[in-house]
Amino acid sequence: MNKLKIENHMKSRSLSAITATAYRLLSQNMKLWMRRLWPWVIGFAVASGIVYSACTMIMSEKNPTTTLVLWGIAFVAVIAEIFLYACASGSIMAALKEQKTKPNIMRALRLALLFALIYIAFLIVYYAISISLVLIWNIGVLYIHILIAFGLMLLGMIIMLPVCYSGMRYLAEDDLKLGSVFGKNYLIGLRHFWRLFLTVFVVMLISMLLASLLAAPLGVIVMASMQDALGIYLGDPSGMPATQPLLIFLAAFIATIACSFIWLWQFFCIYYQYGSITTRIKEYEKAIND
Repeated sequence: MNKLKIENHMKSRSLSAITATAYRLLSQNMKLWMRRLWPWVIGFAVASGIVYSACTMIMSEKNPTTTLVLWGIAFVAVIAEIFLYACASGSIMAALKEQKTKPNIMRALRLALLFALIYIAFLIVYYAISISLVLIWNIGVLYIHILIAFGLMLLGMIIMLPVCYSGMRYLAEDDLKLGSVFGKNYLIGLRHFWRLFLTVFVVMLISMLLASLLAAPLGVIVMASMQDALGIYLGDPSGMPATQPLLIFLAAFIATIACSFIWLWQFFCIYYQYGSITTRIKEYEKAIND
């Protein structure tokens, strides 16, 4: 097991110290992360390319059978993304804990399955509300359904924010069961909601700024595809080249690999915030007992 080039013990840190320490953990061990993660990153990039390519083709496809096939391809690719994401997360935790990789990957896969089930539950709730509005009250106005989707997404983000702590603690501490993610540790994350919120907000803000630069070519191609799909819907011929799916696949593949370093930094920021909260709790309990 390769030793990390930065101290890895848990201690209380400010938000600025968390982001800086996470960056050092990433930059000072770049060879280690590339060696451990390259199969998962490349696989995830391929799956992302397939998802983007299939979804953009769906927007301009009129054949129901072809549309169904494209949806199936996109669904399988999303499942592959979830699996590869979990494998990468488990491999990172194995390096941080200096343990074997396979047990940590299995823990990460169980956590990813739990998240997938929660996501499916939110989808079921959304479609149950939307279909009821259409069938019972004849409300099919698009913006209303968009507002419902946005409201459920916001609710899901609020509910899942404490999981940044409880989920990371489940991955980091081998004696915890999967149920702890929504048990006592979830309540601890809930008590530190604003600390987690500020961490996620700052990290996501920085990440989006960086990703907007790294994924700019992909954004341009996707926007052009959306405009082309709108033109086809209105009866105009397609203005995109026949190689459009390949271009989108390559753009998404490259953008995903480039943004993988941003995701790795995000992971480390949540990891150090989990350590900071855990240390604060231990210090508080020690002060009470003394």
